[in-house]
Amino acid sequence: MRRARWSAVAVLAAGLVSPVAAQAEPVTGGDARTITLITGDKVVVDGRGAVVRVEGRPGTRFVRYVDQDHQFVVPEDALDELAQDRVDKRFFDVTALLGFGYDDAATDRIPLLGQGLRASAAIVKSEAARRWADRRVEARAGDKLWLDGKARITLDQSVPMVGAPDAWQAGFDGSGVTVAVLDTGYDQAHPELEDVVVAARDFTGEGIQDNVGHGTHVAATVAGRGGRYAGVAKGAKLAVGRVCGTYGCPESAVIAGMEWAAREVGAKVVNLSLGGDQSDGTDPLSLTVDRLTAETGALFVVAAGNDYTYRKVSTPAAATEALAVANLTKQGQLNESSSRGPRFGDHAVKPDLAAPGTDIVAARASGTLPDQAVGDLHARLTGTSMAAPHVAGAAAILAQRHPTWTGPQLKARLMTSVEPVADTPDHVGTGLLDVRRAIGQPVRADVGSLSFGLVAWPHTEVHEKTVTYHNDGDRPVTLDLRHDLGADFAVPSSVTVPAHGSAPVVVRLDPRKGLGTFFGHVTATADGVVLTTSVGAYVQEERHPLTVEITGRDGKAPFNEVLLLVDLETGQSSTLPLDAEGRGTVRLPVSDYAVLGRIEQHSALASWFTPVSVTEIAGRVSMTAAVTVELNAAAGEPITIDLNDDRVRPLEREVDLSVPMAPGKTSGVTGPVEGATPVYGLSFGDPLPQLSYSTSLKAAQPRVALGGFGLPVRYADASPYFEPGTHEFRTARPDGDVKGALVVLEGTDEDLYAVAQRLKDAGAAAVLLLGPLPFPGADQTALPVLSASDHGAEQLVAQVGREVAVHAIGSSPVSYNLYFPERGALPSGRTYEVRRGDLAEVKARYRSSGDDGLVRQRLYPVLRGTANLGIVMDEPLVAPVARTEYYSAGNGIGWYQEGFIGRMFGVDARDPMVGIWSDLGPVAFEPGREYRRDWNAAVAAPRLGGTSVVQWAAGGGVTRTGNGIEAKVSPFATATAVESWTATGYGSMELKRDGVSLGFTGDPRLGRWQVPAEAGRYELSLDAARGAPQVELSTNVHTTWGFTSAGTAQGGLPLLQVGYEVPLDLRNSARAGVPLPVRFTATRQAGAGKAAVREIKAFASFDDGVTWTPVTRIVPAGGKPGGHVSLRVVASDTEGNTVDQTVLRAYRLRG
Repeated sequence: MRRARWSAVAVLAAGLVSPVAAQAEPVTGGDARTITLITGDKVVVDGRGAVVRVEGRPGTRFVRYVDQDHQFVVPEDALDELAQDRVDKRFFDVTALLGFGYDDAATDRIPLLGQGLRASAAIVKSEAARRWADRRVEARAGDKLWLDGKARITLDQSVPMVGAPDAWQAGFDGSGVTVAVLDTGYDQAHPELEDVVVAARDFTGEGIQDNVGHGTHVAATVAGRGGRYAGVAKGAKLAVGRVCGTYGCPESAVIAGMEWAAREVGAKVVNLSLGGDQSDGTDPLSLTVDRLTAETGALFVVAAGNDYTYRKVSTPAAATEALAVANLTKQGQLNESSSRGPRFGDHAVKPDLAAPGTDIVAARASGTLPDQAVGDLHARLTGTSMAAPHVAGAAAILAQRHPTWTGPQLKARLMTSVEPVADTPDHVGTGLLDVRRAIGQPVRADVGSLSFGLVAWPHTEVHEKTVTYHNDGDRPVTLDLRHDLGADFAVPSSVTVPAHGSAPVVVRLDPRKGLGTFFGHVTATADGVVLTTSVGAYVQEERHPLTVEITGRDGKAPFNEVLLLVDLETGQSSTLPLDAEGRGTVRLPVSDYAVLGRIEQHSALASWFTPVSVTEIAGRVSMTAAVTVELNAAAGEPITIDLNDDRVRPLEREVDLSVPMAPGKTSGVTGPVEGATPVYGLSFGDPLPQLSYSTSLKAAQPRVALGGFGLPVRYADASPYFEPGTHEFRTARPDGDVKGALVVLEGTDEDLYAVAQRLKDAGAAAVLLLGPLPFPGADQTALPVLSASDHGAEQLVAQVGREVAVHAIGSSPVSYNLYFPERGALPSGRTYEVRRGDLAEVKARYRSSGDDGLVRQRLYPVLRGTANLGIVMDEPLVAPVARTEYYSAGNGIGWYQEGFIGRMFGVDARDPMVGIWSDLGPVAFEPGREYRRDWNAAVAAPRLGGTSVVQWAAGGGVTRTGNGIEAKVSPFATATAVESWTATGYGSMELKRDGVSLGFTGDPRLGRWQVPAEAGRYELSLDAARGAPQVELSTNVHTTWGFTSAGTAQGGLPLLQVGYEVPLDLRNSARAGVPLPVRFTATRQAGAGKAAVREIKAFASFDDGVTWTPVTRIVPAGGKPGGHVSLRVVASDTEGNTVDQTVLRAYRLRG
């Protein structure tokens, strides 16, 4: 064993490294989607499904990795749950969640499978964090939480191809056997299914009538009475369960259908022409197949899937007891779309056999499948979905022939009695289904496949598997044995099976002869007998153990830590959990690996407080032999940031430690660090040039602080605020005299709202919570609730009872926004000296457009034009406010900014999160220069083009492509920012041509219309309203654009964009009764050419649009304090294009 000792290096005090670009190209706003995880954390992805940012619970860090091309985002408090197999990993599989349609725009719930996989439930996403916290407190051993995912619905020539007519001729057509078809229902009026269906039940809520067409086609392939298109088992009866709706097959419905078919109906055979993702056979659907097979004896025939590639056999075909069916063409070759094996994970042999599934003609449900129709009653379809019912029908015929046989016996007989195919078992299983041979051979085998599976390195011994042959005849039979497995395998040349007896045959694998994946067949032949058994093995390549042993800076083993391993050649990622001794071991193929992680040290008070130190780990190991890495976090050297400004303190750092892989995908560790926490870095091994290590620091005056303890505190997200000033309190414990006191609470599993209400009822003034902060709900707490980190907490606990001063401000008058990107190494021992001359100074104004109250500034650093959306820098402010902000500048650094009106989490009557505004593009400042920026400034009105890179706000303009016109408009925007209208409003768009409406949309952001090629005069009208009472400006906007368009030219249409320059104060108000100078503009949208403005007229209203007064360059005196001014602009250009825009309550009036 090679033992390497590294103790060294690199630290993080505020953060380091080169920004890992969350995307390789800018994200368009309309492509972004948000997914809420089971923990309540939110993941934002772009149009390719690549993760661009994570909006986590306060203080939560995340591990991001790529496995089998699926992106996973796992919060730290779920890592142990996953390691202990208490939670379905699909809850954190962003790729799968998108594929299931579980993004936040599609559903507000996370569907679950209940205990025992027999019932379904759902968690409302807004309650996910609280429910997760409750579960972690109450979880019982063995109580695994499963996601209710979704599966997908994946005969004139094909029926003779599988030998069915010969079976009919012999008197076997499935009569007396019931086959259950679990699919999309069936056409109750189809003549080929008349008197065939003896039981039916809907598990989807959409009714049993098939409005998709898939289920009818499958049912008729099994047992249709169609003459030329008769099913395989034309004498069988059907039980039809609808488990697939119009948009997929909920796993809970599929499981309920399987229970019904196997238990209530008593079906001998169950057909499932559906499938989910690849599986190792331990998912809910596969486990249910195995369980029901053992308990009822039913045979589940399942489509292998249509994923084209290897190790993609889907659930539930991956179940050990399932009969997984591949798709052959009518020429007996594998269809390219058919999923290949072996089974994911353990390399077991799958699929099991093959059947025709290409261009299959069978019954067509009325009104469905118009593009696949073959006349009125039939359709031609292709897929493993079509292959499986051929096998299900054959199983029914075999069950008629042997009515006492169980599912495993039927499966083995069908698998071994096939027509050999010139292909390997991972493609076609044993071969082509042959019903004639299955019902006629006197000799049978007890298993259809022998799976050696994963034969782990190192290879020191021979492995054996046995197949037993049974002779049901009256004479002994000598079977000639041959195989095509290669020199690694040994099989006897023959075996004699006695009459009415059995004989075992041992297949031996010597893995010392060669490495790799092996597939082949053992074929036993005699007069009138051909028996085929699939054999498969994965003789593992050279692997060696990587053992990591970590000691924390305090000399103890770290608590509940997980390392991330990234194969630098393949890009695949995996995790390495550390045990209670700080040790973890994993066997890895020969390659170079990046090892990334974070080690936290906590105080003696409690292990789940904010850590007192953080050590980031980055290293590289070459696995050509066994490697042990011993790391001591105390060897790390701090990386510090010296602010050189006593007015502020560090509030929070964000650290992103990553290795970029495929475009848009990274593997790494991301998370916040409390500003006062020292950060260290520990690097080891060979250089790691792929490493990106980015750190941001937000520094400002804290909005709330405790005097005398040096204990950093902040408001809980659901907390009301103290009035600005200093407040004196006595500290007390919750079981003591709490009247008028600041109650110090050392952690609680109780609902935060209940605790605050109970303490308020007892006379308490406020709460200081030491420990993890519960996720907020929809209301404010009854008392101010402060959350504290570990720093100084022990001192405070020891002195409960003394007086403490609480200092509160509304907004910090100054802030620092710093970003330090590094690449290839951790800058150990470095101190970043912050000098104002190296920064940009921004005079920032945050305006109020409704009730004065909380806004939240959010920043994303940019490096050379690419946003690192893994770094999120938030700061709450109370608007209106003007202040000074300092930004890192130069060296390719830029910034995107967003803002939120109200709390990020938690909604109440005063501070809901009702609006989100975003930069239209990155802002790159120059060092040493001063800038001015205005946020939430009136007038907000529709904007053509310029969608934000970080927020879904539509935008993009109005364009024509051929005979189509598409509109992407931001209903509320200023010259530099757009607002996410979806949080607050409603509206519509309508397009008219020559006065005739071409249709409405229910969304004022998006519209698409088909138009004639001939020239026409068009009017596009947009109406939008802000629905939140807290935003009282630009409450309604109405715009009509007039333009002429013809032909099939591509590009922007000549719509006019209205601009507003209105000098207002921080509350977006002007003095009532005083004239106000203004300026209005009208310009073509980008990409639409140029034309001079022919005329522009403006009007003002002081009564919400009832009456209007003309405006030249001055809004005339009018209105009263507390009132509003509405604006209307009408403009045209020299080419006849027009715009008429009205903004109600554009700004306020004051006294």
